[in-house]
Amino acid sequence: MSERTIFLQAIEIADPADRQAYLDQACQGDASLREQVESLLKTHEETSQFLETPAVSFDSADQATVVHDSTDDREEREPETTTAELELKKYLDPPTREGWLGRLGHYEIEEILGRGAFGIVAKAFDERLHRVVAIKMLSPELATTSPPRKRFLREARSAAAVQQENIVAIHAVEEEPIPYLVMEYIPGPTLQQRMDTKGPLEMSEILRIGRQIASGLAAAHAVNLIHRDIKPSNILLTDGPQERVKISDFGLARAVDDASMTSSGMIAGTPMYMAPEQARGETLDHRADLFSLGSVLYQMASG
Repeated sequence: MSERTIFLQAIEIADPADRQAYLDQACQGDASLREQVESLLKTHEETSQFLETPAVSFDSADQATVVHDSTDDREEREPETTTAELELKKYLDPPTREGWLGRLGHYEIEEILGRGAFGIVAKAFDERLHRVVAIKMLSPELATTSPPRKRFLREARSAAAVQQENIVAIHAVEEEPIPYLVMEYIPGPTLQQRMDTKGPLEMSEILRIGRQIASGLAAAHAVNLIHRDIKPSNILLTDGPQERVKISDFGLARAVDDASMTSSGMIAGTPMYMAPEQARGETLDHRADLFSLGSVLYQMASG
């Protein structure tokens, strides 16, 4: 497991004893690796206080997510290398369709859609229900460690708790042979890709997309769930004349009354879009998501 991956997982663990236990397991006695990771953790804690305001000076290509790295933002959309295919095929049965990658239970895997720091996303076909789905699998190198598994299951439960047309639906969650989520497949682009292509959007489009994001957030907030990472790359747009917004990636979501949300003082989210109180590691409520929505609206208007 890489230094970067261990660091990204460790900063999510609030309890010091649990974090040390995770480092013991992840570093596997490698003193040099342990020292490097602990140095990164110390630097992260010291610099967290610096983020008292959103880091709006970042270029879009360099935006950093404090809990999960920026490659995660694109994991469901970017073309993937054969490396991910090779990793994934270890857990797949032989395919029944020519040219496909293999089978995972009753799901036939067609292609890799992308890969981030925490998982691999693939397009698949559900043989039982005869529908196209997206499958998000925990990276094999993380599948045996407890914190990543917990985060993975939290994402599934968070998203599954909200049933609303503007939120990507979770169909199932499985743990064998590797933890994976079965999700609604959205064939269209992300909002980030739309803006990269078109630049500033027309006011009518901004209002239409903004209303749907707000509607999805209202449904999440109604069950006391805060997304904490609303940004253009987490907003999917369906294909077709009746384009619909779908909010994705509930990996950082928390219940409003979840004490672990701020007990560690760690910052979770993407600096360019987060509310000031989120950047300071303070207690959050639904207004943090509304601030992020405002940042997204501004970017849609300004390009």
